[in-house]
Amino acid sequence: MNRRQRKLVRIVAIVLAVLLAGTAVVSAVLSLAYAEEAPAPSGNRMTLTMEYLEEAQALRMTQRLVYVNASGRALDRVLFYVPANLLRRSASLPYDGEELLAAFPAGYLPGGADLTGLRVDGADADYGFQGEDEMYLRVACALEPGDSCEFALEYYLLLTENAAFLGISDAGWRLSGFYFAPAALDENGEFILNPPLSFTRYADCPRMDVEAEIALPENYALAATGEERLGGDGAWTIAARDVRDFALSFGKRYREYARVSRGGVSLRCLTNVRGVADELLDAAAEAVEACEAWFGPCPYTQLDFVQADGAGPSLPHSGMLWLTPELMRDSDDRDRAVREFVAQQYFGRRTGGHPSSDAWLSDALSRYLSYLLLEEAEGHDAYLAALNRDIVDSLQLTIPGGLRVNTDASLFTSGEYRTVVLDRGTAVFHELRTAMGREEMLSGLRRFYEKGLDVDYLTEMDLVDALDEASGRSWEDFLTDWVYNVDEYVNQSIDWLD
Repeated sequence: MNRRQRKLVRIVAIVLAVLLAGTAVVSAVLSLAYAEEAPAPSGNRMTLTMEYLEEAQALRMTQRLVYVNASGRALDRVLFYVPANLLRRSASLPYDGEELLAAFPAGYLPGGADLTGLRVDGADADYGFQGEDEMYLRVACALEPGDSCEFALEYYLLLTENAAFLGISDAGWRLSGFYFAPAALDENGEFILNPPLSFTRYADCPRMDVEAEIALPENYALAATGEERLGGDGAWTIAARDVRDFALSFGKRYREYARVSRGGVSLRCLTNVRGVADELLDAAAEAVEACEAWFGPCPYTQLDFVQADGAGPSLPHSGMLWLTPELMRDSDDRDRAVREFVAQQYFGRRTGGHPSSDAWLSDALSRYLSYLLLEEAEGHDAYLAALNRDIVDSLQLTIPGGLRVNTDASLFTSGEYRTVVLDRGTAVFHELRTAMGREEMLSGLRRFYEKGLDVDYLTEMDLVDALDEASGRSWEDFLTDWVYNVDEYVNQSIDWLD
């Protein structure tokens, strides 16, 4: 039996084991979960209990979610997004072309989440999956505005060897988008169906507090969104506060390096690549300290930088950045990824535009801030050299289809997204800085960030209002012109941006 066949047998065996376990076992586990009545919730709270099945390449999951109806209207259902089920079929994967080959270098194998039990407030629930790939789960429940209920889900998470957003590689286990996430709501209180994209956040959900627990073998190291603690019994506990996404990674080949920034943020690097951790942590500490001076305290008290084999060179999450070994060895690109990640903790994780319809408000801004952080560390000449090296070529390209910096991310290919949103979006912010001045622009961006602390998503008008407040001038016409007309650079012979 070859390697591929053995993996298929393993997956089939796990599914059969789940079915044979029967409803009695599931009911017993869920009943115990409700043995004690929980206090009235003040916000969304999720608890994850994970059993590590190393040989089966799987996790047995118990998920409890206290969900508060913040829609402003009565709900008869809650919709969950199940990113893990993107792995069920090759046709549903958020990769194309070379990205697909990079994500599954040994060929595609199916994974995903197999749901074995679901209750709402302790009672059997009426539920069903939506979509051919079972990427959405509808659960019936009656919730008035402000009311809450508690979902309890039992499932197996089946992983495969890959370099995608969720799976196993030589460096360890990568868990991102691995739980059932309640869908975000739009301004009308309707659930948002997120398109699966590899180049922007593929999932978002209402903010929530997360507590998780997993027992690992003695020689394993773990990193996660939030703060993790290792108990005397070998079980790790993790606590994350006020996050939209939760990710973790663990493996037995990591060495841990740590330091604390001047503001008290704990910085950790988990890698087996020698000679890179000190420089990486230096760049992280400098970026955190600069962002705290510009925007206020770092949204998270701990930031982890973890070696991982990903389809992209780096994959950011709340409080944790995955980097490939190759990127870790490339000092310039590694430091830029670290700086951009730190900026993303402010714009895109703690606050930001909607990750599909207004992705540029987080992604383009975080990319531009990585250049400002380079300027802070190495000076204005280094800023200009990097900016020109990275984006001038993109400004000379003709993009078909009328795509703009603020076009919905679901309409881009990954290449177009990099060229238009990231590169041209960076040019928009550079022009804004040139017109406003660096310090005045940073003052406006701080107000923009602070506006996002009290709303679900920031909008373009929030950005305009923040800039107006900081400067006493109007910037709507300026931004409108640059957002919609930045492609006019194509008609100019630009070989250097000042």
